[in-house]
Amino acid sequence: MKSNLKRTAGLLLLSTLTLVSGCSKKSDSAKPGSSTESAISSTPKRYELQSGIVYYEPMVIMGIKSVSTLYFDDYGRRESRESVTDSEIMGMKTHEKKVDITDGDYMISYELEKVVNGKDETSKVATKTDIRKFREMAMKMGKGIDAEQMKKDFDYREEGSEVVAGVTGTKYSVSLSKEKNSQRAYGVLYKKIALKTEMGGIMIKAAKIEENVAVPASKFEVPAGYTVRESDLEKEMAGPRKNGNE
Repeated sequence: MKSNLKRTAGLLLLSTLTLVSGCSKKSDSAKPGSSTESAISSTPKRYELQSGIVYYEPMVIMGIKSVSTLYFDDYGRRESRESVTDSEIMGMKTHEKKVDITDGDYMISYELEKVVNGKDETSKVATKTDIRKFREMAMKMGKGIDAEQMKKDFDYREEGSEVVAGVTGTKYSVSLSKEKNSQRAYGVLYKKIALKTEMGGIMIKAAKIEENVAVPASKFEVPAGYTVRESDLEKEMAGPRKNGNE
């Protein structure tokens, strides 16, 4: 579970940087009468493409190699991220393939593969988390956000354009600290999709993007044979309590 929360925190951080650059633009919600209206009527479009697949370049950090792929449909209201990690630490060789899905009111995480020193240790348990409370909280906070003031607080700067994965996106930077303005994160957005993020010496960069393609429905589903376990994100984030303490 802790690893799931770490991955979620990473996604939230990238989303925050994206929000700063696009917070002054209004998003559309689902059309009345559509099949997804009941689940996402309060969920805005995340991207300006109806569907797509983004393949990111491999990353190597402290000997751990990882590569990820983003699949999305319905303008990003349905999204799946597949990440493949290979590592060899102190004689332990590990290969993992994990999936994080956001679909309507829920976030679902599970392992597709986990092989340790040649032994299959894949967990057939998918964790399903209701994110409605946090989404509603974020939307309420968003209504009170002064977009221009937020950009000033983060010292948001548009720095021209940059070609990434064969398309031209908007390059921007934001400050990570008001006290140390030199500590900045850089990114490139294309139709609100993060194609490049650079922060603290770590860079995530897209290698290829496929626009408005048919994404298989299976990318947003839990495979057959898995057990789905409900998780309370609020309790998990609060962490364990010590005996006798609130």
